[in-house]
Amino acid sequence: MNNEILISRNLGTGKMTVKRKIKKYYKLFLFIIPSLILVIIFSYIPMVGTLIAFKKDMNTTLYGVLEGFRLAPWTLDNFKNMFTDDTFILAIKNTLLINFAKILIVFPLTIMLAIFLSEIKSKFTILLVLIILCLPNFLSWSVTIGMWQGFLDETNGAVNNILLNLQLINKPFWFFGSNTLFKPMVIFFVIWKGIGWSSIIFYTSILSIDKTFYEAALIDGANRITIVIKITLPMILPTIALMLVLNITYFLDAGFEQIFAMMNGVTHDEQQILGTYLYEISMSYGSDKTMATAMGVFNGGVALILMLAGNAIVKKTLNKSLW
Repeated sequence: MNNEILISRNLGTGKMTVKRKIKKYYKLFLFIIPSLILVIIFSYIPMVGTLIAFKKDMNTTLYGVLEGFRLAPWTLDNFKNMFTDDTFILAIKNTLLINFAKILIVFPLTIMLAIFLSEIKSKFTILLVLIILCLPNFLSWSVTIGMWQGFLDETNGAVNNILLNLQLINKPFWFFGSNTLFKPMVIFFVIWKGIGWSSIIFYTSILSIDKTFYEAALIDGANRITIVIKITLPMILPTIALMLVLNITYFLDAGFEQIFAMMNGVTHDEQQILGTYLYEISMSYGSDKTMATAMGVFNGGVALILMLAGNAIVKKTLNKSLW
């Protein structure tokens, strides 16, 4: 009875509840404060720079950053000019195509691999398979692309030598110089490098399923395919939904490091994505910083909208959400 009275008093006085929480968990607050300070300094304060996207003819060379920002007029022309830029439109198309392919091909393969791993009963075998599959994830994209450039090299590449010896081609083929094969190669490299690591979260989700469901299904005579369809997939559906939301959130990020490492003089103009184009216009000599900032604001705004929309849909349909 006394506890109920104390709880009711705390609920009635919100300030006392907060004070009690601070007093009780002050060690946790002290632990969080350094991280909070770093987030404010490096994440929130730089967001003031997004206002540059709404400025025109900002001359930082002559006046400096602060004075140039103050003197530059406010405008929305940067966003208008952005959508009349042919390279920007091409970059959006390439980014969307690559990410659609990732969701339609890579994402299901990741789930399938996790299901396959869950069927392996030997601890030694599963450990060996996981090591082999996850090892490429720890290679940087520069190392990965450099390694595959060696395999696919025109003169000394193993792939070209095999194809020539089998008489499947008449002359060496430059794989990295083909605009037709560029996007399929992007998806292949994503699968080769990251599918093992990405499947771990689904694999652990499958392992958390109560084994009695499988035992009951086997007693009823269900085969492996039926068990996967009727038990495994429905049980890990919340995890699939949440991971899908995260993938959709970064729908305008097609992988800057990978694409930048793969591009060359032949594929440069045709295979631009938003990340590489934004890098070039922001880092090139005499670049328009206001236009580059506008593209960054657009990219972040779309990501925020996609995350909120995806989270709302998942929360309404599956009663699960990111927060």
